[in-house]
Amino acid sequence: MHEIALCQSLLEQAMRAREANPFDRVVRVTVSVGCASRVQPDALRHAFDLLSRDTFLEGADLRIDRPPGEAFRLVEMEVS
Repeated sequence: MHEIALCQSLLEQAMRAREANPFDRVVRVTVSVGCASRVQPDALRHAFDLLSRDTFLEGADLRIDRPPGEAFRLVEMEVS
C-alpha cells in the first residue's frame, strides 16, 4: 500500500515547511493524484487520517484532484 508512503512524504514536507516558517496547524492539504497513478483516493484519505493523528495535520481537509496522467504531487498547504 504505497498510499501510506505517500502520506509519510506529505507529513515530512509539512514538517520541513513548519521548521522554515512556523505555524500552528494545517487547515487544508491539496494533492494532485493522476488517474493513471494507481493511487486509490480512499486509501490515501485513510492513510492521511491515520498518520495525521496527534500532529499539526490532524483535522486538516485533504483535497484530492484527479487529473489525467500518473503524477502525484502536493499542490497546496493552507496553514494557520
